[in-house]
Amino acid sequence: MIANFSTACASCGAPRSGRFCAQCGEKALESTDLDWRHYLLEELPHELFHLDGKLPRTLRSLFTRPGQLAENFVAGRRKPFVGPLRLYLIVFIAYALMTSLTGANQVSLPERAALIDPTHLLETLLHARASVSWADPAVEARIAGRAKWLGEAGTFVIYLFVALLQRLIFVRLKRRYLEHLVLALNVLTFYLLINAIGQLFIVWVDGARRAYAEGMLQNITGVFVLPVYWYLGIRRFYRLRRSWSAVSAAVMTVGTAVIALLLNILVNAVLILTA
Repeated sequence: MIANFSTACASCGAPRSGRFCAQCGEKALESTDLDWRHYLLEELPHELFHLDGKLPRTLRSLFTRPGQLAENFVAGRRKPFVGPLRLYLIVFIAYALMTSLTGANQVSLPERAALIDPTHLLETLLHARASVSWADPAVEARIAGRAKWLGEAGTFVIYLFVALLQRLIFVRLKRRYLEHLVLALNVLTFYLLINAIGQLFIVWVDGARRAYAEGMLQNITGVFVLPVYWYLGIRRFYRLRRSWSAVSAAVMTVGTAVIALLLNILVNAVLILTA
């Protein structure tokens, strides 16, 4: 049944005289709006990507003016830009697609444990589960499926803790936690986007060199690009002097790496225990 344009708006109750409510902008439903094909092919892509020119403007600001998006969001200048969480979700989807194309992180769980865990906790857990055949394709497939989503979800959780670290470092500025979180989320989005772009080049690297290329990408973005971006973002967002911004950027870079390492160990510990 097609919605009657002369009826009241379903959201605010105001009289409706057209496809959209003049009071709140709510759209009148038609029968096709509830069809699953319409939702998958039109509604969902519209919600994610139809941003009325906001996306190019937002990405330009993200790349050329670190900290500006967070600054605008906190100041209430939100209409011209994509929101921080929505931007993260868009970039996250792009990053997940690129890593799936390159086959990133296609190593066994014992190999990954040896690479990432200086505490040897994972090695202890692996020995405790000696009965599990880690080379079994069925076990590897099961672990890979869980690792993908646990790992990517952990990427977002990292910055919840990073925002807590920001609040501790900048406690004298009396900023709210959400303000710190917005900046942390922008930094996360930039980091994921840089890595997603890097994955475009890794696609063309042959399998024997792909792990090396992946490691180089992580080192370049984590050791060189991320500290500089933190510095510029902190300086703009918190309005600090160069020296204090540089020290804070160094602390945030190291702190982010430590938090990421601990959560990575936790994720892999869960994978070992539930394999």
